[in-house]
Amino acid sequence: MIINEIYQKLVSIPLKLLVSSKLVPDDPVKDLKLDPHAPIYYVLQRRSTSSFVMLQEKAKLLNLPEPKLISGSSEKIENGSVFFLQNKAMFGFGGKLVDKYQKLLERLVSQQKLDPQTQHQLIPVSIYWGRNPGKEQSLLRLLFTDTESATIFRKFFLFLFQGRNSFVRFATPVNLNTIIKPEVKEQTIVTKLTRILRVHFHRHRQVAMGPLISNRRQVITNVVVSRNVKKAIEREASSKQISLDKAKSQAEKYATEIASAYSYKTIRIMESTLTHLWNRIYDGVEVRNAEMVRGLATTHEIIYLPCHRSHIDYLLLSYTLYHEGLVPPHIAAGINLNFWPAGPILRRGGAFFLRRSFGGNKLYTAVFNEYIFQLMDRGIPLEFFPEGGRSRTGRLLPPKTGLLAMTVQSCLRGTRKPIAIIPVYIGYERMFEGKSYLAELRGAEKKKESFGQLLGLRKTLKQAFGKVYLNFASPLMLNDYLDQTQPEWKSFRGQANAKPTWLTSQVTDLADILMQRINTSVTLNSVSLVGLVLLGTERLSIDAKELEKMLTLLLALAKKAPYSEQTYLPETSPIELISQAEKLRTIYRIENPMGEIVSTDEQSAILLTYYRNNILHLYITPALIASCFLNKPSMARSTIIKELTQLYPLVKKELFLRWSVEDFKDQLNENIAVMLESGLLIEKENTLSRASESVEASEQLNMLAQFARPTLFRYGIIISLLSSKAGKGNISRQEIENRSQQLAQRIAVLYSLNAPESFDKKLFRNTMSVLRDHKLITITEDNNFMVEPSLNTLQSIILDKVNTNSKLILQKTADWADEYWQEE
Repeated sequence: MIINEIYQKLVSIPLKLLVSSKLVPDDPVKDLKLDPHAPIYYVLQRRSTSSFVMLQEKAKLLNLPEPKLISGSSEKIENGSVFFLQNKAMFGFGGKLVDKYQKLLERLVSQQKLDPQTQHQLIPVSIYWGRNPGKEQSLLRLLFTDTESATIFRKFFLFLFQGRNSFVRFATPVNLNTIIKPEVKEQTIVTKLTRILRVHFHRHRQVAMGPLISNRRQVITNVVVSRNVKKAIEREASSKQISLDKAKSQAEKYATEIASAYSYKTIRIMESTLTHLWNRIYDGVEVRNAEMVRGLATTHEIIYLPCHRSHIDYLLLSYTLYHEGLVPPHIAAGINLNFWPAGPILRRGGAFFLRRSFGGNKLYTAVFNEYIFQLMDRGIPLEFFPEGGRSRTGRLLPPKTGLLAMTVQSCLRGTRKPIAIIPVYIGYERMFEGKSYLAELRGAEKKKESFGQLLGLRKTLKQAFGKVYLNFASPLMLNDYLDQTQPEWKSFRGQANAKPTWLTSQVTDLADILMQRINTSVTLNSVSLVGLVLLGTERLSIDAKELEKMLTLLLALAKKAPYSEQTYLPETSPIELISQAEKLRTIYRIENPMGEIVSTDEQSAILLTYYRNNILHLYITPALIASCFLNKPSMARSTIIKELTQLYPLVKKELFLRWSVEDFKDQLNENIAVMLESGLLIEKENTLSRASESVEASEQLNMLAQFARPTLFRYGIIISLLSSKAGKGNISRQEIENRSQQLAQRIAVLYSLNAPESFDKKLFRNTMSVLRDHKLITITEDNNFMVEPSLNTLQSIILDKVNTNSKLILQKTADWADEYWQEE
């Protein structure tokens, strides 16, 4: 034992000098629900003094039992004992099971049998000396990459070259009671337990390291020589009457344009750079549900689907995953980002590039599809943005389903692992693109990405941007989803690019579900909440005390009538929220003898609409309820639910709300209950009445109604136009969309309506689609509109939920539009 202690002290010297390790998860006791009062034991895969010393350091940091080496003669396994599964072999390869620890595990099993009420926690601990998976066909990886076994000589090189990039991962304890059966011998149980642990260590290593890095040239060759692409080459040569060599050369060019050039060295450099960047501009990155992802990654092919708000999204998700002990994904990036120097760096960081439109190019489509399949089949995690581009309004954009369809086709074809699609919410208290978005929020064209934009970041990086929130939402198991919706899907196994008749509609439904799941995992923050309230005031100003009370109401609504159990509320008080928004320079205070005023300027107000739209879906339900009382002092509860249910399909499609119609009715009742409790409404005999106008609650009710005003305005514009144009000559859907948008922009300018979505054609297109889907309008063969009577009912419901001034604005602008277009 003395010799062991001396050797451990000697090993600890280079560990302290050369190694800097990160703990995964950050707080294992909390995240893994470890019971500090129950016995804890540790399992390491290989017998290693350096690993044992590292474990001692982390256990001390976490206030866990001190790891202890066990004597083979020990009759009782003490709390904190360490088990080693395997020995090292010559030159670090192989390694047999350690008989001594197999016998000691048998004694532990006996202890559990004798005392089944006590939960003996057997914790697997993985230690990675670096995260380099190594390259295929590379001799250097024998020296410089972490392997499951390493000699003293190799370990020295690992400390030297990878020591600052080491990870220690604690895993969920093995529940011995689940594998112990009284009638089964201890030796048999330990054999099963050992097999479970060996599989565990292998899978977790794959999750942390990923597969060996393939030579890019070989990846391109594998794509081009695949059976699917060969057929596409033959079709290309035949249809364009060119030689097979020329068609093959074109396929190689496409593959070269697409393929990433993943480099571990680049990942390391980017990790170091980004750590400095995040610490400089952000107050922290809050990550939620990472343990869920770590668990899924051991058994599934992972596809990450984040919302897209900022160019930082590309870097942030990869950086976060790396620090959570997961392999950074290969990222589908727009070809517009492939400019020097960003393009080469992103490509080496795992980005692969795709064109904005495939333009019916069947050869390009086949090459891209095959590349996606081969990545997935090798177990490489992928990331793509379902919205296609960054949202300029702050709300989720309608999804583009091309890459999602390819994912489903790869699943039909058959990947080695089942596929888990993980929606990801990324939210910012303040984005560094804020200024560049100002013009775009006013309708200006997006500027093309360039090197000059990168140079302009220096001034931006000197500012404060608050916190970033990255939440992994509820995953969708694609194989299980297809089992439920299309039971015959497995009949397409082995078919490349299969296109069953149900594919398009199923992918569309799937995309909507995933967007809804992103919206369920939102984090409320200071800027979005304060912006929501300020934009509901007439002059972008509010008494500080009133703002505090309004924020208290919003937090109560989110807590007592939650949008989702996965929605995250701030833990700070309303006063602290206001101070944080002020610190980020989105609002300012005005001193006044009668009470402090909180306000914002016009430019900041436009940007606040962006942050407001991040969370609008959380408050649209109480806002619509409040809108019912703008023109009426009271309404029957049943009437409110009936009218808002008729309006719901429009709002659901636009904001990707997660409820069915019946669930929406329940949500209405939950919000009404909170509004009754808060004194905003009064109920008598199933009739709801607004609070007396002399009461403060009445002002809060009016402010809640303002949250829905821009949305109802747009619906009012479109439906008024449709009603007035029905049966009066030919007019296309596109023309209605364009004219509706022009009207919305005119209203926004003339009446200071802060609604950048007035410039978003997609929202008007969405509304038209919903009206057609619900048969409120039909388009005849001569391109004319037929308006159903129910549309007029919907129009009355909408106009009844905006105030008198808003009705006049709508009517005045519609009259102007009618007069203007008659002159055309």
